Parts: sequence; C-alpha cells; structure tokens
Amino acid sequence: CVDTRQVLSQSGVMSQSMGAGNGVISPGTRIVEEVTAGDGKSFPKTGDKVVVHYTGCLAETGRCFDSSRARGHAFTFAIGCGRVIKGWDVLLLSVSKGARVNMHIAAIDGYGAEGQPPNVPRNADLVFDVELLNINEPLVQEGIRFKQELEEIARQKVEAEQLEQVQRQRGAADHGGRDAAGSDSESSDSSYSSESSGAARKRRRREKERRRKKKEHHREKKERKRQKREGGKGDKA
Repeated sequence: CVDTRQVLSQSGVMSQSMGAGNGVISPGTRIVEEVTAGDGKSFPKTGDKVVVHYTGCLAETGRCFDSSRARGHAFTFAIGCGRVIKGWDVLLLSVSKGARVNMHIAAIDGYGAEGQPPNVPRNADLVFDVELLNINEPLVQEGIRFKQELEEIARQKVEAEQLEQVQRQRGAADHGGRDAAGSDSESSDSSYSSESSGAARKRRRREKERRRKKKEHHREKKERKRQKREGGKGDKA
C-alpha cells in the first residue's frame, strides 16, 4: 500500500483525504442496491488489486462527472490503501467478484468540504455504479483485457466515423435537393422573364407600328386637304 497522504489524479475517484483505510465511514455511505449478484465467494482484501468499471454522478443533480465506461478502460487500483476515496476503499471490501452495485457516498467519505473542482463541488454527496470485474488479475490476463479494450475503442471510433459520414452524405443530399429545387425555380423564373421580355418586345413593335401608321394616315389626310384647296383655287381662276 502507498502512503494515504499521496494525492493521485489518474481517475476521478482517486483519494485526496487522509485515513482512507481506517474502515470508519459515515452512516450515509452505503451500498444502495446490488444490481447484479457476484459469485458470493471471492471478496477483495486490503492490498488486493481490483479491476472495476464505474460511473460517478452527483447525488443532488444526477450529473455524471467521471466514467471508466465512457473512456473504454477499466480502472485498476489497490483497495484499502488510500488510492481512492474512502467510501470506495471501505464499501468495495464487501462486494464479491462479478457484482455490480449502486453506492451512495457521503461527502465526508468522498471529496469532503473542498470537493474536486471543477467537476465535484464542495460538500457533495456522490452516487456510483460500480462493477467489480476481477481481483488480483494476472498480468497476462490484464494484457489481454487491455488489448480487447483498445480494439473495442477502435471499433466504436470507426462506427462513429461511419455514422458521421452517413449523416454528412444525407446532409449533402438534402442540400443538393434544395439547390436543384432552387435551380428549377430560377430556370422557371428565367423562362418567365424571357417570355415576358419577348412579349414586351412584340408589344413595343406593335406600338411603334401603330404610331407609324397613325403618322402616315395623318400625312395622307393633310395631303388630301392640300390637294382639295389647290383644286378649289384652280376652279376660281
């Protein structure tokens, strides 16, 4: 076991307080329920190396502040040696291999009055979903597990990238459809505009022809009047 005063920060459940291994906890720190039963025979002892998966949330709001499951790697530590918060060190000694439990950790057995900024506020009670995967895992088995975890992380990453690609393609297709609709609308507007322009030109030509005929008619009328006047003067002479 290491000195309980040593501050470790590899995980959100690492201990930041003294006395984690004295076995005295507040009444508020307890196992709320056993979600999955363990083998009922293999229990960790102080100093054993345990392997767990966990999710930690704030009891007041339910907000998750830490999760080994989200990271994809199980968490390994020596139990009862102050490597984690006091509530874990004590409660997990009563959990058998393979069990999954929900634990309520009072603030005094968690991060205390100081909390763990910015994720855990001061005097915050915590709720943990913890699964005890193994006790004193052999080195070979640990290597196999770690490799499997890496493969699973890589698989999930590929799936996420594929999903993102599909979503991008769908977005591009939807955008292309809107562009096509816009182009059709523009083409329609353009055609209408062309038709309107053609009609306007024809109208201008008709109007010009009408004015020309009107002027020609007016000239012919004036010419007839002139000829009539000149004819009348000749008769008088």
